[in-house]
Parts: sequence; C-alpha cells; structure tokens
Amino acid sequence: MKQNYKLGFVLALIGALLGIVGSFLIFTRWYEPMMAAEIAAGRPDEETIVKFIIPALSDFGIIAGVLWAVAAYGFLSKARWAWPVAVTANVLALQGSFFPMIPAASRGLPPVFGIIFAPSLVIYVLLLLFVGRVSWKVLVFSLFSGIAFVLSFMNGVASTDRIMVIGTPLYVAVQRLNWIASIGWGVFTIWLIVKPAEWVRVVGLSAGLLEAVAGLPLGAATTLTFGHFSMFFPAPILSLILIAVLMLPWGRELFPAEAGAQEGVAP
Repeated sequence: MKQNYKLGFVLALIGALLGIVGSFLIFTRWYEPMMAAEIAAGRPDEETIVKFIIPALSDFGIIAGVLWAVAAYGFLSKARWAWPVAVTANVLALQGSFFPMIPAASRGLPPVFGIIFAPSLVIYVLLLLFVGRVSWKVLVFSLFSGIAFVLSFMNGVASTDRIMVIGTPLYVAVQRLNWIASIGWGVFTIWLIVKPAEWVRVVGLSAGLLEAVAGLPLGAATTLTFGHFSMFFPAPILSLILIAVLMLPWGRELFPAEAGAQEGVAP
C-alpha cells in the first residue's frame, strides 16, 4: 500500500499538538471547574466520576499525542510502522476527547474537549482516505465500530455512577463487562484499518455480543424504572447491528482472507 507520507507527517504533527499541548491546557484549566459544577448541582456521585474518569481520558489524549509525535517521525522517515502508530493515536484521541464534553455541557460549561475531538475526527477521515488510502467501506464501518468503542465505555462509566447512587447488583454485575467490550471494539477498529484478518472479525463479533449481554439488561431496567428510552440502549443496539453486518457477505468482504476462504469452500 503506497502511503502519502507528506500528508501523514502534517496530520501527525497537528495530532501531536492537539494531544500533548491541547490535553494539558484544557485539563489544567477545566478540571476543577467541572468538579465544582457537579458539587453545585448536588451530584457528589458525578463529581467522583469527573474526579477519576476525566484524568484517565486526559491520559488517553496525551498518550495519543505522544504516539502522534512518534508517527510524525515515522512518516518523515517513510517508515512502514508510522501508519499503525498513527491509526492507534487517532482512535485513542477520539476516545479521550468525546466523553469529557458531556459532563461539561450538562452543567452549562463549554464542551472544551471538542477542540480536540472535532479536529481529530477530521484528521481520522483524511488519514484513512488520503494517507492510508483505505476503502470507503472500511472508513464507514470503522467509524461505526469506533462509536461502539466510545458508547460501550460510556455505559461502563454510567454503570459506575449508578452503583454509587443505588448500588443495585445488576449494575455491579455488568459494569466491567462494558469496559471489556469497549476495549474489544477499540482493538477491532484499529486492526480493521491496519490489517484486517479473520481474528479481527472474531474480536468484533465477541465485543459486540459482550456489549449486548451487558448493555441490554441495563437499558431494559432503566427504561422500566424511569419510563423513558434509556441511554444504555445505543451501545448494545449498535453492537448488534455491527454483528449482523459482520456475519453478512458484505461484512466478510472487509476481511480479504476471510472472503477468499469463503469463496474457496466447495458447495
């Protein structure tokens, strides 16, 4: 695969600045105001979430920035490893910058992590189409699997909050499973782009089914409790849709080795 190393270098430099400088500046400026806003709203549980989850996601952003810097050197040197490092950095940057916008916006604070998320999303599209030159099918599917990566993580965070508020065993039972499913979707997304293979499809199927097992009971329980559509539902519903696509011929075409093996089976 012939890569556009010059564009890759430029995008990686931008990503490095967003991840390292942007994450440091935004976190140090808005971390305490976000916690104070939760206390003022009478939600010490959400203050605890902000206290521990936002620093962890800031770490994601800074790690992504460091990986972007390494990828920039790789693109400059025309090294083949620059591509997988850049893809990994981009996926981490998107995960690290999406969720922090939600607690900020819910308390009337500016969703400042969008300063990192929005450019990272644009970089994602440019990186895949014009640097790695992947197909539109892979771009679209990886965007949706990336959304599942983010939503599954958020289900784990929301379960943690419910444990602190009411402590129902259901939330305790599935809290960690959401994060494991999220890791699975993250691995799937990166390797679908970098080097799709049969084992990658298996990871996607497993992550999707795990999120369905963990997320659907949460959605059903909270819908019955509060009488409206639960935001626990999007992650498992999307995961089930992705599973269905992965099992169809169109989905198998995303994995060349798997598609070839299917065609070679005698009727």
